[in-house]
Amino acid sequence: MDKDFITEVKSNVNIVDVIGEVVSLTKAGRNFLGLCPFHGEKTPSFNVVEDKQFFHCFGCGKSGDVFKFIQDYRDVSFLDSVAIVAEKAGIPLPTVNVEFSRQKVSPHQSLYDIHKAAADFYHTVLMTTKLGERARSYLYDRGLDDDVIKHFHLGLSPNEGDYLYKALSAQFDEQTLLNSALFNPSENQKIYDAFQNRIMFPLTDDSGRIIAFSGRIWQTQDMSSQEAKYKNSRASLIFNKSYELYHLSQAKASIRKHHEVYIMEGFMDVIAAYRAGIENTVASMGTALTSEHVQHLSHHTQKAVLVYDGDKAGQAATAKALDVLKPFVVEIVRLPDQMDPDEFIQKNSTEELANFLTKQRLSPVEFLLYYLKPDNLENLQAQIRFVEQMAPIIAQTSSITAQNTYIHKLAELLPDFDFGQVEASVDQVRVAQRTHHQQPIQQESYRRRVTEMPFLRQPSPLQRAENQLFNRMVHHGFVLNDYRQRDDFQFVSQELQTLYQLLCQQGEITAVELSQLDEAVQNAWYLAMEENLPEDVSMDELYDIERTRQRELLKQDSRQIAQRIREQSNIGNDIAAVDELNRLIAQKRNME
Repeated sequence: MDKDFITEVKSNVNIVDVIGEVVSLTKAGRNFLGLCPFHGEKTPSFNVVEDKQFFHCFGCGKSGDVFKFIQDYRDVSFLDSVAIVAEKAGIPLPTVNVEFSRQKVSPHQSLYDIHKAAADFYHTVLMTTKLGERARSYLYDRGLDDDVIKHFHLGLSPNEGDYLYKALSAQFDEQTLLNSALFNPSENQKIYDAFQNRIMFPLTDDSGRIIAFSGRIWQTQDMSSQEAKYKNSRASLIFNKSYELYHLSQAKASIRKHHEVYIMEGFMDVIAAYRAGIENTVASMGTALTSEHVQHLSHHTQKAVLVYDGDKAGQAATAKALDVLKPFVVEIVRLPDQMDPDEFIQKNSTEELANFLTKQRLSPVEFLLYYLKPDNLENLQAQIRFVEQMAPIIAQTSSITAQNTYIHKLAELLPDFDFGQVEASVDQVRVAQRTHHQQPIQQESYRRRVTEMPFLRQPSPLQRAENQLFNRMVHHGFVLNDYRQRDDFQFVSQELQTLYQLLCQQGEITAVELSQLDEAVQNAWYLAMEENLPEDVSMDELYDIERTRQRELLKQDSRQIAQRIREQSNIGNDIAAVDELNRLIAQKRNME
């Protein structure tokens, strides 16, 4: 891409608007603050500088312009980030190099292409045929409209054996057709469509490419048969249902913005949440939540809200999911009357569903209190077993206040136990845990604190002085000219020295060139650009910067000399120690 085009793209967007799509930003003076999307934190340290059009996190050190943010947030190349930002700015892309495009094609591109063609075929059948008209009526009765149908690209597989195969066999080779898992060969060598007469839900990967389908029966006669309500594509070279999550490609921006994900059981539940204005929702593909699913989600958030069906099977699935989600902060929503989100929205309004999902949440301990509660609570032995189950769960809660609250709740459920008796059971577990696990727990707690609250290192006076000097060189050519005529000058910071040499050679550093440098060098650039300096530069300011640099360099030399004095004294080399001491005295005089 031409450098002028990249400059044009950058000048036509506001970084606050682009980052604000995925990070909740709050105005703080001249800048905007939010929770960093690149590391876990509870206190905002992510700073977006609007007037200079870049971001910097004081927690993890990430810095960059709008292109760098898109690169890191979406895990794409620099050129891809320019294309994404250009699209947001409404600027058409220049002609793409054909050879470069060919290099970007996936080895499984034909499988992605055939799934895209199948999705378009199914969608056309739903939206334009007589059978599709009846299927749409079914979806309308479920509360969906054409906008929702189009947003989720829902479709319909025809009620015929090989309709899709006939439509696609002329476009794709035999190997692609067989590898796609869209067709089933038979003993008579005829090929049949894998899905027939089902509402079709396209399943996508993180990049939004269609990789599989799930088909739902919708006609009354099919519902009364032994046929499974949902049928997923078979595993293929591009689809693994134990890893992929429905709607993740569309939800990931909202997940990162809200720092949490709703995990639901069914596709229609996700669609119900979307209708209620909640987009950060996903569903597993008709299978239990796996450790692979959790690992997949961990790239986007560390907090999950479980919204499984309210029936016994759904609550059992919730309990199992709590074990798999142990690395996450977890909350649970229990919808009333054993309903799922889709059933709830059919009987109530979208506003009521949104309110319930956002405000009616339980902690894992509260959920387990209700889930593990025995049906025969009048039975003393059942009560004892219940207390023995809950005591270690309550004891693992980090907050003593929360522990006491849960003890009260448990005691209120039990006819033959009071607060003191339940507390005694929890205390017994607490003592056992302290005895056997105190040190590992403390170490893990320390590691967690380090992860969530990173050390915020303030720049030293020398670093500040060098940042200010480099900032002036970038924005005032006469400062750069003055320093590059000095043979004795170089920055102490290796990153700033690299930038300084590039600046001396070219007179400027473009966004393209910056994107090709090491991340540490890029961060040094943005830290220097973040210096809040007056628009005009004075000779007094440059003198103060230079004096600070020289003073801090002398201090640095003095510390090194003092270290050598200690080393020579420790090994008994008094003559060398005295020589170093004389150097230190001379250095102190220079500093004065």
